[in-house]
Amino acid sequence: MDTQIIGLDIGRGYVKGYSLYNDNEYTCLFKSVYGDGRNISLEDYKESPIYIEIDGAEYFVGSLSEKESMKCIRNAGDSKTSPVVRILITAALSEIAVSDNVSLVIGVPYKIFKKSTLKEIQKEYRDTTIVVKNKINNSVKTIKIESVNIFREADAALIFAMNNRINEDKPVGMVNVGFRTTELSYFDKGFKFNDKLSTTIESGNQNALKIVQKKLVDSGITKSLPEIDSSDDYDEYKELAYKLTSDDTNEIIEETWNNLDEMDIYVSGGTALNLELDEKYKKVENSQMATSIGLFEVGVKLEK
Repeated sequence: MDTQIIGLDIGRGYVKGYSLYNDNEYTCLFKSVYGDGRNISLEDYKESPIYIEIDGAEYFVGSLSEKESMKCIRNAGDSKTSPVVRILITAALSEIAVSDNVSLVIGVPYKIFKKSTLKEIQKEYRDTTIVVKNKINNSVKTIKIESVNIFREADAALIFAMNNRINEDKPVGMVNVGFRTTELSYFDKGFKFNDKLSTTIESGNQNALKIVQKKLVDSGITKSLPEIDSSDDYDEYKELAYKLTSDDTNEIIEETWNNLDEMDIYVSGGTALNLELDEKYKKVENSQMATSIGLFEVGVKLEK
């Protein structure tokens, strides 16, 4: 079989994967959490549950793990080679890999986009074979990872936002708002990355959730950040929290780039769905999946 190119965006909040293979699209989107799994009835489960077996160990993944696992493990760091991320990548491949051979492009934060990170990731995954069993339909996939590359997360989102076009007339910026961080990437004319004007700020969905959490504590209610994030309740507190986060993000952009009138600025990331930013900024369509789709596009270019 031909090698299937897959873009993987392994965030602290969600795992996003995208592939276009033999004219068919394959996507996955699930929370970056897994835990112990066991044989239970999933007939009434509304979302698409992920229940897998790796090397004899059974795991619930994503929202199913939050609801049913005795112990949930969350992705809390930047590393893409941790045991946690390896299981999340395996779960993603179980969902969207349809070829026996895959080529991965993994998104990394701006601050760790360097040769040492690439070497570490390639050592962990390249030329390895993953065997994963889907415990829901009892299918088994044996997947060889033929190659692995990395790319900056925000830049990949910008590639998707601009539909692979080159910015010939003016500089462009991408503001990628994630769970814990906001990445700002700046490109001069001709899509030339400007390291000096690019940065990562410790601000994201986590900040908004902490505001809600503090309001709940003051009301005598104790909830974890994931519980708050998943809940359909607390609209009043969330509205305030995301209003403050929106204002903060607007200020971050203003402070980072002083030539805003000369730029086109795009905003992406799952958290962006909850923000009301300055109308001159362009919110990317399908912003939560933008990075993974852009990573796939990078993979296609690398194969040519």
